[in-house]
Parts: sequence; structure tokens; C-alpha cells
Amino acid sequence: MFDPRRPVRRHLGGTAWAFRDRFRVVPQFSPGGLPGSIRRASARDDIASHVWGDRLEYRAIGAGLLLGLPALGAPVHGQTVKGEDAHRQEIVITGIAADDGYAPATAAVSGKSPAPIIEIPLSVSVVTREQIEDRNLFTIGEAVQTVAGVTVMPFDGINPDYRARGFVLDYAYDGVPSTFSSGVPEFDLVIYERLEVQRGPAGLFRGSGSPGGTINLIRKRGPRAFQVSTSLSAGSWNNFRGEFDIGGPVDAAGRLRVRAVGALHDRDFFQEKSHTRKLTAYAALDFDLTPTTTLGASLSYEDTVADTPMNGQPAYGLRVIGNSSTRHPLTDQFLNFPRDFQHLPSWNQFTETNTEYAGEVRQEIGTWSVVVRALHRDIPRAWQDAFIQPGTGVDPVTLTAAYVNRRAQGMNGKTAVDAYATGPFTLFGREHELAIGYSWDKRTTSFLQRTQTSQGRFSIFEADRIPLPTSQFTSGSETDLQQSGFHAQLRLRPFDGFTIVAGGRISDYTNKTRGIAPSPVTDFAVGARERGQFTPSLGAVLYLTDDITLYGSYSDIFNPQTALQVDGRVLDPRVGQQYEAGLKGRFLHGALNASGAVFRSKDKNRSLADTANPGFFVPAGVVKIEGFEFEVTGSPFEGLDLVASYTNVKTEYEVGTAAQNGAVFDLNTPRHQYKFYARYEPATLGGAFAAISVNGQSGVVAGGVAGLREQSPFAIAGAQLGWRFNDDLRAFVSVNNLFDKVYYQRVGSINTYNFYGEPRNVLVTLRASY
Repeated sequence: MFDPRRPVRRHLGGTAWAFRDRFRVVPQFSPGGLPGSIRRASARDDIASHVWGDRLEYRAIGAGLLLGLPALGAPVHGQTVKGEDAHRQEIVITGIAADDGYAPATAAVSGKSPAPIIEIPLSVSVVTREQIEDRNLFTIGEAVQTVAGVTVMPFDGINPDYRARGFVLDYAYDGVPSTFSSGVPEFDLVIYERLEVQRGPAGLFRGSGSPGGTINLIRKRGPRAFQVSTSLSAGSWNNFRGEFDIGGPVDAAGRLRVRAVGALHDRDFFQEKSHTRKLTAYAALDFDLTPTTTLGASLSYEDTVADTPMNGQPAYGLRVIGNSSTRHPLTDQFLNFPRDFQHLPSWNQFTETNTEYAGEVRQEIGTWSVVVRALHRDIPRAWQDAFIQPGTGVDPVTLTAAYVNRRAQGMNGKTAVDAYATGPFTLFGREHELAIGYSWDKRTTSFLQRTQTSQGRFSIFEADRIPLPTSQFTSGSETDLQQSGFHAQLRLRPFDGFTIVAGGRISDYTNKTRGIAPSPVTDFAVGARERGQFTPSLGAVLYLTDDITLYGSYSDIFNPQTALQVDGRVLDPRVGQQYEAGLKGRFLHGALNASGAVFRSKDKNRSLADTANPGFFVPAGVVKIEGFEFEVTGSPFEGLDLVASYTNVKTEYEVGTAAQNGAVFDLNTPRHQYKFYARYEPATLGGAFAAISVNGQSGVVAGGVAGLREQSPFAIAGAQLGWRFNDDLRAFVSVNNLFDKVYYQRVGSINTYNFYGEPRNVLVTLRASY
């Protein structure tokens, strides 16, 4: 029997769904289609009109969904599909209800409205809500770890770094660009409908940032039909979690829709003393003020307390005798202690509270949409901790180390506005699309600190003897980073089956800092400033068949610098430039996606010391990144879902110091990386399902020393077994690191960040919908 709460992909055969307008859903059944009553719109349907906003019209061809967008000139019922529409109709999908699953058809990370993935001339991956729930993904880090070419690096125990193509990834929120990069506090995955990852520079819509790429987080919205879902999980190391998601229309007409989401995650870790408690709450409201005007608002809240967060293990340093130190045969090597060993005191603690207010106004004007989005985020944070002094390690003989302690408290803040208009226009008898807009982003920090203070040498087995830092702060600082810009993107279709995607952005950027008490109080001083920085983007997509495209693109991004040249001028910004070409395809009536890409990028104008003028610099450094990747996602046959990828990346200094030239640039990025996940739920087994995963990579040196402290190639396997009792209830057991492989997820320095990967662990989950 058809259940509206289950993923659409698992129910639709030859069914054709016609989404006649934003306010009602009229299913139309083809011969042999599913019998039954009219299905109400679900929360995932609703994302189409609220996140992406345009009216929807769904059709089916064979066993697949065929979707069109009236705002882009899709034909109405009864018209014959000809010319360029014959290429585009099957993949122009804007509803997440139909675009969930393992073979999503569209993404908005590379534009201001959803575009068919096979028409995006860049590498894009999507982690949908169905994948999130099937794979028990709770954090952004766990989700992007499944994405082709992305490496997750533990950092402070709660906020990892995410890297792709040699650089960190930046964030966008419902398409609103952000100067936040990975490593800052982010919300639990429970509040998001999906996340999209673009690999490579994304300067067209964000201005300055990292050449690595962007994670676009799509939040949940108020659903048009009442829905409730819950889940409970329990696992190794006292790992307990509960979630709920409830929402629906408030009035009979469905004009006002609300949603409430929450999660509580309380857990220990495999490393002794480490414990985290995280409470997440989210509320959303969407209101159709008129048939063409929609207002949206949301409130997100998360409170995190991390006791002795995992910081990895130290390594052996020098042998210390009195005031002198010498190398030892073990110097620079891993401790190779048990994985649960903890060298930090029990009183180490990190706390952070993340609160975000977001609002949106969407106005439809004919076939055009005008959208204004804004958000404000406050993140009060505090920490007190002790750790081994940077640059030093553990004495190989006495197993003691020089510890420092510190304390800090303050606030990270963010305010952003993104306004744009998007829609079709006709030129030379053909229909094209234009998006034009403006964005402004402000990021602030204000912190008081007690700087690192030496506490002497202690045994690494008796870290609790280290004294706490005193409450008096010794320094204070504030930063104010603002960025704004005008952008435009054209999708030109000069002839059938060929699309040119061209755009540009003009950006302003200012970063300034000042001292606050107890430091000497100063006025803001500008550290980096750019005016009128132009960022171009150009791509072309050619349909080889109705389901396969060939593409090529150029994109770049800039990154301001603060170092001075001998003439007193600040160095020109670094510019990350990327050339990419590839093939993309949708097969089996849209059930399977496949892509392959080759890319080469350069990060130019990097700061190098001016050897002729000591103390000054020249913008002459160049880093080169090149590689290729393959990705397959979807369902090759009924009951089987898979996500598989391979990435080959080479990073090197092309122009640097004498020691750098030709050397590896990013020591944390493996040359080879492969990821595989398959989930099988055959109808013949009456509810049983199973999944396997394998993630592997080549060796890395990272922060270690080649031949002494590095991670050799490794692969980690996982497995899952479960039972679906009915369409509303399922239970499953997941086993991570199935064969209990001992490996380092990150290789750090001799004082910290040598992170063991998790040992074998088990998680039991019960998911229900009502």
C-alpha cells in the first residue's frame, strides 16, 4: 500500500504526478499506475515551493519521473515536447519529495535556483534526507565523509575541518553565501533536508573564499501535510540519541505551515574522559501571504558541552635532561599507546551555544521569482584546557611532557543578506535564463583570553595534577570582516542540446581588527581590503544523448592578503583558478547517476618572502592541484541503492621556496581515495535489509615525518542489518570499523592531533513515522 511518508522513489512505478500549482497536489495515474486515494503533499514536496519556489509540473515517462518547470517555459499537458525541451524535461526537478533518494536530479549549490545536475558544469554531489536516515548520519562531518573527494580532519574534538582538492570547504545556508569555513561550530544534521557539495572554486556567488569548494545546507520547512517522525539510537561508549520531527498546516487552506525538530545526543567516546552532550532545537514557519507571495522564518538553537574533547594523542619528542635536550631513537614516532589512552586533564571543557534567526520573502512575478533571504547567528563560546606545549612532545624515557594551560571566552557572530531575481527571457526566438542579485555578509569575533601559560613538566599519566588556568584574562581582541558583491549568471541556449553558463561577480571586502581590554584598547585597523574585485565563471554543456552530457568550465575565487610589498602596498589577492571537464549521465529512467571529471587548478599570488628586501613579500607563489574523479549513485536495480566514488588528487608547489618547489602541498589530502556504500532491501525478503560500506585511501604524512610518523594506506569496512516491520517502523544495527582496523584518521604534530580512527563500534537504531 502506498505510504506518503516513505521515500517517493520506492513507491513510484509508472505513476505520473502533476503538481498543478503551489497550493494543491493532483496525482494523475497512468495505465498500470498505483491504485489508491489522492496523496497529500509531504514536507519534501513543500521544499520545492519554499526553498526553490517555482510552480511544479510532474510527469512520468516509462518508469521514471519526468519533471518540468513552467517558469522556465515547460510545456503544459497536451503539448508535444520538442527541441531543447526534449533534453531538459526529464531532469528539471525542483521537488525534494521526488528528488530524494540516491539519484537526485537537481542541485542549487552552483546557482540561485535548482538546475539539473547533468547541466551543471562542475563536480557536485548531494546527500539527501533518505541517505541521511538510511546511513545514520548525525553530523555534517559524517555526511560529507560520504562525498567523493572530501577528507574529514578532526580538529578540537567537536568542529572538524572538511577538505577537497587540497583546501578547506566553505559554507552556504539555503544558498546564502558565508565567510564561515569548516572548523567553526555548526548545527546537527537533524535540522537539514539535504546538503549539497560543489568541489572547486565557487567565487561567482560567494566572492572571497577557499578554492576547495562549498557545502550548501538546505534547511527543513513547514510541510503541507501533517507528519511526525521519531528515532532512538543507542550504541558503544554510552552513545545515546533521540530525535523528533513534527509539522504540518495550521489552517484548513494550508497557507500557514509550521515545523518543530529536536535532537538530544549524549555520548562518551573511545578515548578516556571524553564526553559530549548536544541539544538541538529548530522551528520553522512558512506563510503564503498571497498566491504569489510567501514568507518564511526559522529559529535554530544548539547547546554543546564537551568534557575533555578528543584532541588526539601526542608523539615522542626529545629526551630532556635538566636544561638540555637531545634526540632519542623514538623521537618523532607515534606513542602507539592503546586507543583509549588520554593524556589531557578531566577539567578540560569546551562550551558553545549556537543560535540562528533566518527569514525569507519570495515574490513570484509572472515566470520570475524575486527572493530576499537574511540570517543572523550568535555563537557564545568558552574553553579552558591544558595540553602539551606546541613544538614539544613526550620524553621517550620519563614519559613526561611540558604542559601549558589557557582560558578563553567570547562570541562569534554572523549576519548575512542575499537578494536575487531569477527567471526566463527570450532572445533570438529562444528561451534563456538569468539570475542577478546582491549579497552582503558580516562576520565578527570578540574574545577575551588568558594566553598559554607554562605549568612545568608532568607525567602524561597524571594530567589531572595540572592546575586550572586562573580566571583573569590577559588579552582581548575583536575582528570585523565584511564582504559584499553584485553577481549575475546567464544560462544561454543558442541551439538545441547546448547550454552556455556564464557569470561574474564584483566584490568588496574589508577585514579589520582592534584590541579590547585587558589588551591596550585600539581603534579598528584594516588588515585586508579589496574593492571591485571581479570573479568570472564560464561553462558549457553539450547533450550527447538525452541522458548524457559533456561539459567544460572555468571558475575562480579570490582570497585577500595582508602582507606588504617593498613599496608599502598590500599584496594582490590570491586567486584560485580551476579548469574542469567531464561527463555526466542519468540512466535507468533517472534511477542512476554517473559522472566523471578531470580538473586542474592553481592557487596564484601566494605570499613569498622578498629575498632582496627582508621583511617584505612578493605575490609570486603558485600551488598546482590536478586530478580526476568518478562517482556513481542511485539504484541499478530494484531494491539496491549505492554510492561509489574514486578520486585521484595531486597537490604540489609549482613556485615556492627552494625547499617547496615540486614538493607535496597538502600533506593531509591522500593521492587516492575510494568510497563505496551499498544497501539492499529486496521485496522478496519481506522487510529485511542489509548494507555494507568500504572507505579507503592511500597513505599520508600530514603533520608527521616521512618514514617515522605517517599513516600507510588503509581501508575501513562497515555493515548494517535491519528489519522493516511496516512502512512506518524499522530497526537496524550498524557496525562501524567492522574488522577493528587500527589507523590514524589524522596525523598531527608531536604535541597533539594524532587522532586514532574509531575502533569497532555498534549502534542500534529505531526509526518510526506516524
